[in-house]
Amino acid sequence: GQPIIYGIRPEHFILDDANGLPAEVAVVEPTGSETQVFAKFGGADVVGVFRERVDAQPGQQIRVTPDPRLVHLFDEQTGKRLSFGLRP
Repeated sequence: GQPIIYGIRPEHFILDDANGLPAEVAVVEPTGSETQVFAKFGGADVVGVFRERVDAQPGQQIRVTPDPRLVHLFDEQTGKRLSFGLRP
């Protein structure tokens, strides 16, 4: 019943062609062992970091999902982290 901020680290996105949500690719940047993808996801600018290669060009869509075990929720008003029961 309160406004929250949903936070996820770039390395906690998962490529998921079957069930992921669409993200429009802006830049794909291979950096050796990882690939950084700058994209629009749900109207927000996001960066995903993936161990696998991402074969996409700017303007194309990939499908990603945040790892639900690794998200963070924050109270929008205070900025304090909220606890919830998805952690193992």
